[in-house]
Amino acid sequence: MIPTTPSAMILPGRRRGFEARLEQDTLILQTPSFSRRIPITAIEQTESPKAGGRSFVVVLTAPQAARPASWTVQGRSASAARAFLDALQRKLPVRDASEPRTDGTLLVTETPVVKPPVDWRRIASRTAVSLYLLVAAAMLSAGILGAYEWYSALLCWLIGSLTVPLRHFVYGGWEMTRETWWLRTHGVLVEGRRLYAGAYEFTDLEGRTRELTGTSTHAERVEILYDPEGRTEAQVGRGTTGNLIFAVFFFVVCLAMTIAMACLALASPLFALYLASFPLY
Repeated sequence: MIPTTPSAMILPGRRRGFEARLEQDTLILQTPSFSRRIPITAIEQTESPKAGGRSFVVVLTAPQAARPASWTVQGRSASAARAFLDALQRKLPVRDASEPRTDGTLLVTETPVVKPPVDWRRIASRTAVSLYLLVAAAMLSAGILGAYEWYSALLCWLIGSLTVPLRHFVYGGWEMTRETWWLRTHGVLVEGRRLYAGAYEFTDLEGRTRELTGTSTHAERVEILYDPEGRTEAQVGRGTTGNLIFAVFFFVVCLAMTIAMACLALASPLFALYLASFPLY
């Protein structure tokens, strides 16, 4: 079905957090502090400033002999601002010059913008990456200036940087271990019927029909172990010991490698300082 309501048109502002949005019958001016909603019926006309063509002025209606209120809308490019202005002008109502005007500011509403909570994890990640780049740049600069032992420290530091991708393997191994243990202790065993190659369907305890795909089994009927709470994916067969042993082994190996790489990265500057403290003859 094709939607009858057209999509809103958006004009990004020159500064971050500023934008103009043209909906069906409302112009919305967004700022980092508040959102101003201007009905189309409250707009008298629009004026295009001469400077650059990346902005235009929205003039509201006002009673006779009263000074109308206006706001300037700024865009990032002249073509985008012109397209937005043309779309807005096509929506403006046609008024007679002698038609009485109302105060357009009475129809404008402003609501404060609720700022999202601070993402401390993102800030910590950016800080850690910045410190990493600063330390790497410092060791590289020291090596270029003649302290050649810092090249070996930089090499150890770069090898230690493998802790970043290894961290994802540690997390994946832990999730695999946790899910396998949960399925082992809370799983329910039912019979599944083959639908097509690699896919089976089964009925859970509540009478709902579920489907399990991506299997390598081709039997017509198999045993399926599934979690009634839906926390983990179902599996073909009742055996979980082998999967649990593999998951624990994978997690321990990845964790040990990550710790070793992290220690190497942290110790590399200290090792270079230790080498630099001995005079070379």
